[in-house]
Amino acid sequence: MDDNAIVCRGVSRRFGTRWAVSALDLTVPRGSVFGFLGPNGAGKTTTVRMLVGMLRPTEGSIQVLGKNPATEGEEVRARCGVMLDNVGLYERLTAYQNLVLAARIAGFNPVERRARVEEALRRVDLWDRRHDRVSGFSKGMRQKLGLARALMADPELLILDEPTAGLDPANIVRVRELLISLAEQSGRTIFLCTHLLDEAQKICTQVGIIQAGRLRAIGSPKSLGAQEQATVRLTLTGLAAGQEHALALPDGVVLRPLGGQEWRADLADFAETEKLVAALVSAGVGVRAVIPEEVSLEEEYLRLVGGDNQ
Repeated sequence: MDDNAIVCRGVSRRFGTRWAVSALDLTVPRGSVFGFLGPNGAGKTTTVRMLVGMLRPTEGSIQVLGKNPATEGEEVRARCGVMLDNVGLYERLTAYQNLVLAARIAGFNPVERRARVEEALRRVDLWDRRHDRVSGFSKGMRQKLGLARALMADPELLILDEPTAGLDPANIVRVRELLISLAEQSGRTIFLCTHLLDEAQKICTQVGIIQAGRLRAIGSPKSLGAQEQATVRLTLTGLAAGQEHALALPDGVVLRPLGGQEWRADLADFAETEKLVAALVSAGVGVRAVIPEEVSLEEEYLRLVGGDNQ
């Protein structure tokens, strides 16, 4: 069995003269939670639709669970749980009826249908609302029902486009815990499109940042937040702004005032912190606190995409 659930090589998709996705190279290992991040219009939904065979790439190749979704789309979709940006529920049916219909289309017998529908609705806390029509559901409840439908077939791969959109903070936490537990089950993979960078940092083993159809960065949330230059925040006494230029600091260290007793130092790496503190103490400066600062995934995301939220 291939160790990768998704492999994209040189994948591009054009609509007329516009390239929605360009030269996408992407590998998602089995059993991982992959976060696909980017502003609106970046190419996330187009990529998802190619992964499940709803769109064919203009260029390049895609393998999903060892299959080509362009030619084996039905088999790919049968092994995946998919929740797109448009949940696509039947408004006049109840939550229970929506899932029963999906289970019938998937080919489950009556006994299996009842068991799977109940389990899926309980997983997303909608069992008590199972007899309510979807037309009366809030956006958050529709999202939860769409997630329940994606989970019903016990898929090897979950492909979710903004599954927490419209949910309140408590339900976002519940969905996050559910996704983590699903990923921990044998070999299950989750491909998650989201705007919630904090959530991605908490649950994803790997993330990719896409902008204007091009993959700008890929790696673990921690590695994408890693800095080329180490930064520490210091609380110092006995040092006024302007006096830092007279200090004999280690080579390459830049000390900058932040106001009051707060200072920031840029170093080649965090190992230089001890030398910096020693130099400050030798100069008669009181060092009350030294706190390493790390760039968050959100900061790196904003650095890459800037103000592109269109």
